[in-house]
Amino acid sequence: MNDLQKDGQQAADRRRAERYIVNLPTDVMIKGRRVTCKLVDISEGGALVETSGPVTVGDKVSLDLPKVGPTIATVVRVSPSHIAMAFPGAIIISSIVR
Repeated sequence: MNDLQKDGQQAADRRRAERYIVNLPTDVMIKGRRVTCKLVDISEGGALVETSGPVTVGDKVSLDLPKVGPTIATVVRVSPSHIAMAFPGAIIISSIVR
């Protein structure tokens, strides 16, 4: 098991909401710059995107959720290829995961 998988497993142990794998194209605004990415998975409380960008844990970003629109999130984990983020409140994701 690699470090990203270990971190993901530890995060999964803390999660309260179910995660849904979606693999959808989207954009994230990072420090005023629009970055194309892939929304890998989502829950009511956060999301994982596949992208690299100039972010650090604690940064605020705007994730353009398909069928929902721009949503503010806080970066909680960064790897060379992924950014994990948490939403400040619950997001209704039923239109995304259908």
